[in-house]
Amino acid sequence: MTRSLWHRKVWNGRSKGISTVLGTVFLTLVVFAISTNVFLWTLSRNAEYTLAVKEENQKNIDRLNENVIASNTNYSVLEKDEVTVKVTLTNAGSVAIQIVSLWVFDTTQQKYANAPVDYSLNAGQASDRIFTVPISGANASHALVSWFVTARGNTVPLQTAQSVVVADLAQGIGSISMDFKTFSHYIPVGDELGLPAFNFSIPGGTATVFGISLTNLDTSRMDINLTGRSCVWLIVPGTAASDYWPIVKVVDGVIQDGFDYQILEYGEKTVLYFGPVKPKAALQDKIAAVNILLYGKIGPNDYGQNIPFAAVYVEK
Repeated sequence: MTRSLWHRKVWNGRSKGISTVLGTVFLTLVVFAISTNVFLWTLSRNAEYTLAVKEENQKNIDRLNENVIASNTNYSVLEKDEVTVKVTLTNAGSVAIQIVSLWVFDTTQQKYANAPVDYSLNAGQASDRIFTVPISGANASHALVSWFVTARGNTVPLQTAQSVVVADLAQGIGSISMDFKTFSHYIPVGDELGLPAFNFSIPGGTATVFGISLTNLDTSRMDINLTGRSCVWLIVPGTAASDYWPIVKVVDGVIQDGFDYQILEYGEKTVLYFGPVKPKAALQDKIAAVNILLYGKIGPNDYGQNIPFAAVYVEK
C-alpha cells in the first residue's frame, strides 16, 4: 500500500467519526430548543391562567364588596305610560359602582319593563336621583316594585319610603299634613321676609306673612300642584269677623310679585308663605281659627283641602 492511499483511508475513518459527533450535537441542540420552547410555552400559559384566575377572583371580590342602598323610593306617573322613580342612592361599600339598568315591575297588571342607566357612584357617596321607565298602562295607583342592576351583575332592590303614621289620619281630612312645631309668622320690611317667629300670636297693627310647613302624604305618591287660589283664612268664632292671606312665593328671602304655582312633592316637607296682610281691626285682641285652604291639581285631577287645626291670637 502506498503512502497516499494510507492517508486517504485514515482520513475517511476520521470523517465518519466527526460526522457522528456533529449529528449527535445537532440532534441534542434540536431537542434542547424544542424542550426550551415547550417549557417557555408552558410557563406563558401558566402565567396567563394565573392572571385570568387572579382577575376573576378580583372581580368576585369587588362584586361581593358592592353594597348599594336604594332608599326613600317614590313612584309617580306624570306622563302617560311612563313611571318616574325618585330614589336616594348610597354607596355603603368599599368599591365604586356603576348602575347599568333599572327594572320596574307593575304587579297590578303583571308587566315588566326596564330602562338603561349610566350612573356611577364612588365609595361613601350618596345622591338623590330621578329615573323614568316606560310601562304600557302604568298608573300611580298600581303596586310597583323595582331594582337596579350593576355592571358587576348585582341587583339592588329599591326600598320604598316608610309610610308616616299621620298618613292614615291625613286620609281622613286630605292628603296634606301640617307641621305644627314649625308654624311661624314674619314681619316683612318691604319685600324682605325677615326672620321667623315660631309662635301662635301675631301683631294686629302690622302686616304679617305666615310660614306653614306642609307634607304631601297622598297614597298615590303623586306630586300636588297648588295654584294662586290657595290662602289662609282667619275667622273669629261667634262673629262675622274674618280676613285672609293669599299664597305668595318667597325666593332667597324676598317676596315675589305674582304667583304661578307651587309643587308639593310626595313625602317632601315644603314651606308655604301667605301674606303679607295687616289683620282687620275686628280681629284684634281676638282668638281666630286658622284655616289653610289649598287648591290645585294632583295629576290630571282637581285637588282641594282645608286644614283647620290651628288657632292664633291677634294682638292689638
